[in-house]
Amino acid sequence: MIDNLQLEGFAIFKQPLQWRAHGGLNLIIGENDTGKTHLLKLLYAVSRAVEECWKKAQGPDPVELSDILATKLRWVFLPHRMALGRLVSRGGDHRLNVRVGWRDNGSLRFAYGRDTTSKILELHSDGLSALNGTRANYLPPKEILSIFDAIVATRETQEIAAFDDTYYDLVKDFRQPTTAGRWQRNVEKAVKQLDDVTCGGEVELNANGIWFKRGNELYNMHQTAEGIKKIGILHRLMRNRRLSPTGGCLLFVDEPETNLHPKAIVRFAEMLFEYARAGIQVYATTHSYFLMKRLEQLAREAKHSDATLLDLRRNAEGEVYGRTARLADGLPDNPIIEQSMQLFDEDVRIDLEL
Repeated sequence: MIDNLQLEGFAIFKQPLQWRAHGGLNLIIGENDTGKTHLLKLLYAVSRAVEECWKKAQGPDPVELSDILATKLRWVFLPHRMALGRLVSRGGDHRLNVRVGWRDNGSLRFAYGRDTTSKILELHSDGLSALNGTRANYLPPKEILSIFDAIVATRETQEIAAFDDTYYDLVKDFRQPTTAGRWQRNVEKAVKQLDDVTCGGEVELNANGIWFKRGNELYNMHQTAEGIKKIGILHRLMRNRRLSPTGGCLLFVDEPETNLHPKAIVRFAEMLFEYARAGIQVYATTHSYFLMKRLEQLAREAKHSDATLLDLRRNAEGEVYGRTARLADGLPDNPIIEQSMQLFDEDVRIDLEL
């Protein structure tokens, strides 16, 4: 489980950012262009690189972690001309410095400058052997099922940088065959919440393509709602055990509310909370009051929940900084709540003038 993140000179984060004491569930909020997705992708790239390094270490041709991480960063962020140096903050005399710490499992630190293209020469790791077997999963805002073939063709046939690795990795994970067996109680509860949204439907992958099956009816992806497709992806990842607390697992979800009705957003929040209670570490970004409020309610109800909130903001100089809070302590003032209150105040003003 990731415990802390320290960085400086990374993309929009020119000044140092220290995010300590990560929880089982971590919610990132902030206005547009405050770096929410950048943080999510950075943690994913590091976690997935460690995962892939351990897989390759068991094969005939092991690859250095520094090389795997460099490739993963380039294909996750798709910087201009695929140069790593493009991820270093513009302006000033910055180098990129990143340190990720795992709870009781060591740390990984790397750094490089603006002239770096495809190699990370400064990388130090400690105690990562305990992470062998962990799995990192990323769910981007846009679902992959309707563009599945395009992702495969551009990456596996032509290796064109049309889709970043958050999409291509998800395609590879989705392809893994499903397995039978019982789920942990909290995961089974999460599956039930997914079934409530899809009315018992499931996404199936067979020789004829990808289908949404509900009862005896089959629907192709163009006949299936966007939100249903997103939920179907998670259902598949649970059924093929890619998304499971066994052996350690991380789930990164970028704006899960995209294309979901508020009722489904609330169900999705409950599902994410059950994942975290089952032992899957969850990171999510959001602009949704419904998602944020429901997670806060669940954390307060659980009392001992370690769910956290990172609120990214810009100061007067335009630099991004972060405020952290425990969701079990209630929602601190933030722009999402402030905007909701402004709309309420406007309602009051209109009613008084009528």
